[in-house]
Amino acid sequence: MLHKLLPYLTLLLLICTTIAQAAPPTRLDSIVLAVEDSWPPYAGAEGRGISTSIIEKAFAEVDIRLLLKVSPYARVINEVEKGIIVGGYNVTRQASTDKKFIFGQQAILTASASLYFSEPNTQAKKYKSIADIPSGISMGLVIDYEYGDLFEQHKNRFKEVRVSNQKQIINMLRLGRIDSAIMFDAVADYTLKSMKLSHDSIFKGPLNHTSDIYVAFSRQHKNSQYFADKLDEGLTLIKAGGQYDRLLKQ
Repeated sequence: MLHKLLPYLTLLLLICTTIAQAAPPTRLDSIVLAVEDSWPPYAGAEGRGISTSIIEKAFAEVDIRLLLKVSPYARVINEVEKGIIVGGYNVTRQASTDKKFIFGQQAILTASASLYFSEPNTQAKKYKSIADIPSGISMGLVIDYEYGDLFEQHKNRFKEVRVSNQKQIINMLRLGRIDSAIMFDAVADYTLKSMKLSHDSIFKGPLNHTSDIYVAFSRQHKNSQYFADKLDEGLTLIKAGGQYDRLLKQ
């Protein structure tokens, strides 16, 4: 009897296998994202902060649990680009990153960055944008951070001094070891406060750029588009429900 049924069982198994292979993933319950460890209040030493809270809540709305891999920013970018990890966040979307990563339709937040100087000298007060800054000066920046498309156009005019965190930039400005720097304003404010320094310890110049900050998904990872779409879905839900605004005001 069994040998008579065998052809039918084989056909049924073949059909089931074909359907399983053709069907897109309908549910992936968790995601590991890389996050930097030195961009408070958006992501601090343990990866916690405003960005993490927003992403965590958005994914929770679509039944996906967020797990963190905390690393320096340069490693975050490297591992996502290589597909070692599906995605990483606090990435500025600009021409250079669009070539490397997959992005969803929605930013997780918007952040402004300004030019900073060691002191409010007469010349620095005249600058209206990075285009006004003379060529050849030294500029403090964080390793592998993006600073907007306008900076990309002018960066070859400056002596870049790349360091790993904001505290180093502030200390170098105060000691006169660099002429200028670009820092995100909320991060500069937070870091100055954590260092017990007043805001006039360094001079804030003109706005450099305003960045849309995203989760960047790897072009090398098979589940990237799936998770990008699910994050968009979750962000839409928490914005509609008011949770997004509350998290942003942390």
